[in-house]
Amino acid sequence: MDSFILFCKSFRDDVLRVKKLLDSIVEFNQEKIPFYLSVPEKDLDIFLKYIPFDALRASYAGKIEIITDEMIVQAMPNPSLDIYYATKGYIGQQVIKAQAWHLLQCDAYLSLDSDSFFTKPFTLKNFLHPDGVPFTIMHDGSTLLDISEKLGYPKVKEFFLKDNALMMKEFDRTGLDYDFGPAPLIWSAKIWERMEEHLNSQSETIWEALTRLPSEIRWYGETLLKYQTIPIHPIQALFNCYHYDWQAHYFKQHPELLPHSEHMIGEVVQSFWDESLRPEFAKKPYASSFWKKIKKYF
Repeated sequence: MDSFILFCKSFRDDVLRVKKLLDSIVEFNQEKIPFYLSVPEKDLDIFLKYIPFDALRASYAGKIEIITDEMIVQAMPNPSLDIYYATKGYIGQQVIKAQAWHLLQCDAYLSLDSDSFFTKPFTLKNFLHPDGVPFTIMHDGSTLLDISEKLGYPKVKEFFLKDNALMMKEFDRTGLDYDFGPAPLIWSAKIWERMEEHLNSQSETIWEALTRLPSEIRWYGETLLKYQTIPIHPIQALFNCYHYDWQAHYFKQHPELLPHSEHMIGEVVQSFWDESLRPEFAKKPYASSFWKKIKKYF
């Protein structure tokens, strides 16, 4: 059992992105915080082929483990692989992220996406308050919302407020709108456990809850605000996250406007518009990629 771990849920199309993430962990993980990667069982051979895990472990002298989503599902309360296989991928991956602690038996973890990577040295102090409680990523979201309005993308704020309203209603909360992301997320197992109790009282499973309101980030944040199972120590995002290509393009032109924080230790470059790390077997048809390049240029 490791008290705090790094965790990434991935799948075959993101194998090269995971390799980049792993390289950054090897370079910047000063305290050798254990890293666990979870992939679907059917994708396991792809990851073992593209990523030299044995060589990485030998040179890194830290824990790097690859597990399967199925292992996590079977460690959950009332496990059902049938439900896992029948659930849409984008919802299933949220469940896997939120339930990984059942298998890994950690107190808290940093949930990383495949398209993220570290750019600075980090230690446990980046994720845990001096009292030992995990920080909570929790802010007003103004960095993204302000620039989206400025550049003519009002729908970003509209969707943000709409999704927040649904989740706040779920917990009968009024007041300020909070952003509990973006990834990577610092999560306490105690909050996910408390959410399970919340859902059990309504005779609902986490599969059903995330299908109904698919935002594991908001579920975590609102559960924490509702029950305050742990002290709340809010911080800004850990990584600069480029949600949209127009956002990345803007900050490339104006790097001086990037948010700066003592907690900022990495970047997220969304995989759906960055094609540079897409493996050959997952390449899109030429016409599709050509059209995307044209749109990106203009």
